[in-house]
Amino acid sequence: MKKNFSKSVLLQPRIPGLFVVGLLVAQYLIYGSGNSPEPHCTLKVDRPHYSTYLNEFKKINAIKLSITSKCDVPQNYTELTLSIKRLEKRKKVTTSKLELKRKYSNTNFPNFAKFEDFYILCQKEIDFSYRGEAMGYVSLKDGRTVKVQGNSGKYLAVPCLVVTK
Repeated sequence: MKKNFSKSVLLQPRIPGLFVVGLLVAQYLIYGSGNSPEPHCTLKVDRPHYSTYLNEFKKINAIKLSITSKCDVPQNYTELTLSIKRLEKRKKVTTSKLELKRKYSNTNFPNFAKFEDFYILCQKEIDFSYRGEAMGYVSLKDGRTVKVQGNSGKYLAVPCLVVTK
C-alpha cells in the first residue's frame, strides 16, 4: 500500500521554530554583541619539592616550586607574586620567600606560561612543612587581563638532602 504525503508536510521544519529563534538570540548575545565570552585562566601550583635538578646541575640544595598558568585563550604573559611558606612548630607560619615573576607564553603553547625557577635554599638537617602560593594576573593577547591565584594545598614535609663536599 502506497502512502501519499502532501508537499506541505515534507517541507515543515522538524525543529520547532521558537527553539531555533531562541538559539539565534543566545548566539547573538554571546558572540554578536562585540564581546567574546569571558576568558577562563587557572593556576596549577605543584607541591614544593626537593630539586634534584638544581642539586645535580647547579650544586644548589633547594626546595623548588613549579607553577603553570593555563588559559582557554592565548596569553602574552603571566605575572605572579610567588611564595613558599614554611610551617614551624605546628603553629607559626612564616614566608620563606616572596618574589614577583613574569613568564611569557611561547608560540608552540600560547595558552600556557610555566614558572620553573622559583626556589628556596634548604635548612641543613631540618625538615619543615611547606606550601606554595601564587597570585597575580594573566595578560591576554586580546588586551584583557584576568586575575588568578592558587596554592599547593596543605602543608607537607619536604626533607632536604644532606650534601657532603
